Amino acid sequence: MRLLTTLTRARLSRALTPLLLAALLAGCAAQNLHRDGQRQIKAGQTDQGLENLRQAMLLEPDNLRYRLDYSNGVNDETKKLNQRAEALRTAGDLNGARETFVAALRVDNSNERAQRGIAEVDRDMRHAAILSEAEKLIAGGKFDAAKERIKAVQMSNPSNPHAQDLMRKIDDELGKQHRAKEALIVSQSIMKKPVTLQFRDANLRMVFEALSRTTGLNVIFDRDVRPDLKTTIFVRDGTVEDTVDLILMQSQLEKRVLNANTMFIYPAIPAKQKEYQELKVRTFPISNGDAKYLQGMLKSVLKIKEVQVDEHSNTLVLRDTPEALAVAANVIAAHDLADAEVMLEVEVLEVSRDRLSDLGIAWPDNFSLSTPTGSGGGALTLGELRHLNRNQLLTTPLQASLNLKLQDTDANILASPRIRVRDHEKAKILIGDKVPIITNTVTPVSTGTPVITGSVQYIDVGIKLEAEPHVYTEGDVGIKLNLEVSNIVKEISGPGGSLAYQIGTRMASTSLRLHDGETQILGGLISDSDRNTAAKIPGLGQLPILGRLFSNNNGDHTKTEIVLSITPRILRAKGIAEDSMSDVWSGTESTIRENPLRLDPIANVNAGPASTAASTVSASHRSDPAAQAVPAAAPALAKPVEPAAPAVSPLSPVSGSVVVAPPTPSAPPSLPAPPAASSPPATVLPAEILTPNAAPASPDPHAEQAPGAAKIAPKAAEPKISADNSAAAPVPIIAAAIVPAAAVAKGATAATGTGPQISWNSPDGIRTGDRFSVTVSGANFDNIHALPLSIHYDSAVLTFVEASAGEFSTRAGAATIAPTVNQSAGRLSMLLTADKAASFAGSGDLLNLTFIAKLPRKQTQMLLAQVDVNDGHGSLTIPRPQPLTLTIDP
Repeated sequence: MRLLTTLTRARLSRALTPLLLAALLAGCAAQNLHRDGQRQIKAGQTDQGLENLRQAMLLEPDNLRYRLDYSNGVNDETKKLNQRAEALRTAGDLNGARETFVAALRVDNSNERAQRGIAEVDRDMRHAAILSEAEKLIAGGKFDAAKERIKAVQMSNPSNPHAQDLMRKIDDELGKQHRAKEALIVSQSIMKKPVTLQFRDANLRMVFEALSRTTGLNVIFDRDVRPDLKTTIFVRDGTVEDTVDLILMQSQLEKRVLNANTMFIYPAIPAKQKEYQELKVRTFPISNGDAKYLQGMLKSVLKIKEVQVDEHSNTLVLRDTPEALAVAANVIAAHDLADAEVMLEVEVLEVSRDRLSDLGIAWPDNFSLSTPTGSGGGALTLGELRHLNRNQLLTTPLQASLNLKLQDTDANILASPRIRVRDHEKAKILIGDKVPIITNTVTPVSTGTPVITGSVQYIDVGIKLEAEPHVYTEGDVGIKLNLEVSNIVKEISGPGGSLAYQIGTRMASTSLRLHDGETQILGGLISDSDRNTAAKIPGLGQLPILGRLFSNNNGDHTKTEIVLSITPRILRAKGIAEDSMSDVWSGTESTIRENPLRLDPIANVNAGPASTAASTVSASHRSDPAAQAVPAAAPALAKPVEPAAPAVSPLSPVSGSVVVAPPTPSAPPSLPAPPAASSPPATVLPAEILTPNAAPASPDPHAEQAPGAAKIAPKAAEPKISADNSAAAPVPIIAAAIVPAAAVAKGATAATGTGPQISWNSPDGIRTGDRFSVTVSGANFDNIHALPLSIHYDSAVLTFVEASAGEFSTRAGAATIAPTVNQSAGRLSMLLTADKAASFAGSGDLLNLTFIAKLPRKQTQMLLAQVDVNDGHGSLTIPRPQPLTLTIDP
């Protein structure tokens, strides 16, 4: 049996030995791999190091240290790669960022940040292509199409910096164009021309008729304006705008300005004001003021019609006339000022001195003698009491002690807070404790134990300081100050286990005014208590000197003083409204005006050479044809009003005159004329696209005009009114008809009609040195195979660069354009030929012409010569568009 056991053990040892050797070798290999992996990671060989750590973890899967080191290595590497990819993405290297995110995924294929980073980089690449297209559109002046593409990017990624920059660029360009357009309108307006009026009891319509003929002012009357209104006015060297305002104020009328030279006049009654008075909506973000207060003020002071407050964003939304909003903007700006801020440097010092003395001999102050109990445990009988001796009587212990105690306590409690506070806001400082006070409430019940309910309240004990500063405009600081210093004097136990405290309190309240940086010390809050207690033996303790041996004296002397030091320092001064905002005009009780109604002289039209050329219209000279000026055309949808003949009464003599300063002559830019052989009938340009000086003074009403252009027709003659009220020979009155809306739009279009038309347009806001494009478009084309074009421009102002085919030409197979350019003469000729199997049919952009602006010009024009084509049925002349007027800013 023993031999069998020995053989079994030998066999087991031979079988387990290889297993033990394999396990030992695996452990050594894992340890070596782990050590090599850590060394390689430190040396920068991250990929090989992580692989060795992973192999070590696989060899010993139960080794937590190997698992933790591998996990930490993977996290550190992926974090490093993700950070590097984010830096590349921020720098604009999207390809490098994507490769780095992919490398992070190779390290950890489940890393969510790397997966999200790849998706975001792919999105940025798509957005970059869209924004690149938007940049090209911006360069070509197509801002609306560029905005659509940018908004598509911002909907997916609102924080895209490139999209934000492009949107700001578009807003800036549009703002510049708007301001340039407004400045051009103002510069061409006749409202600032000087005028001299002298009318006595004259018909109102006659006065405006004289102004219209002399200045070119277009006046349209509402049908409810009374025709018998009269006015008396004597004005010298006033502007047309101020003069008209005075006349309207006399007659209780209002005006609505339609364009720079046209106004609509209507009765100043609430019904008409609601119908014609245009209102604007404006949002005012309030940074520092109180929007609710401003709302009430605007309603009560300016009578703003509609005011809404958004308390969440502290924003005001106003709806009223532009004049009222301009006044409200000044009022809001005067109140929306930054609050002052003050730094309060406070020092609170509590000086406490406490002397406690306990000196003398504490003699026993009582002595008692008692008898023992009786034999039965009760009281003694008289017989038993008589048999008692002194050894049976009981006494209390007698004890005397010598007290020699003298204790001094000095304490300085110092608090030195610094707190920053806004003007008219309270600053609170508490340095101390919140002491709990437990209160028990006993509720009796009919049976059983009463119910006890406890509640805890906290009271502040320590130093409490409240300061409310006010910064004056002179630089001083007013402070309302409340100081309270409290401490626990003693504890008081109440019924039912309740606990209360006796609180000692000292308070001070004051209001002071200090200079910036001035220090004020407040003291005198002194508490001084002196308590002496003596325990004496009667008689002996009252002896003069020896009595000290038969008495015990306790003394408690406590003295505390509170000292407060406060120093205000102004960190931000109080905002002060400028004079232009604190003192603004607001018009009359019924009408809000931004500027006062004044008639300030702006020029002396009767002095100097200008007086000799002044145009005069008076009651005795109105028959002079040279004094009749054609007013500019009114805008679309406006109905021209023919002034009626003034009513003349022999009891109210009519006399008057109008004098205006002549316009400064300025020659339009010289443009090469088209060949005489191909010149079409003369086209009358709308007044809106010509400067006042370029408008014809007296056009021939019988001249042939292009279809759709403004027609000038003579009006029936009416009698002339002279100074002596006698009727003179009739004189013709020339009135301008309405110009179609399409003809006065930016970028002149072709004449209206159903046949083939050509139009062109260009971007606004062109500056010297800019590269811009002019788009030529066609409409209503039908079976046209060849389209010759000849364009004339001012070569001193513009330089032709190139011509490219539009989508209409590409559709017709005329993708190749070879223009003939005469740069010195400013001529550009080309022939658009359709493919044999196609033709120009339909509408679209024909070509894009690229120019460079060389010199600044207020106005320069491009002309298109007559276009003769063949549509398969014979020769056809396409009406040429009106000249394209460009403004080149410096």
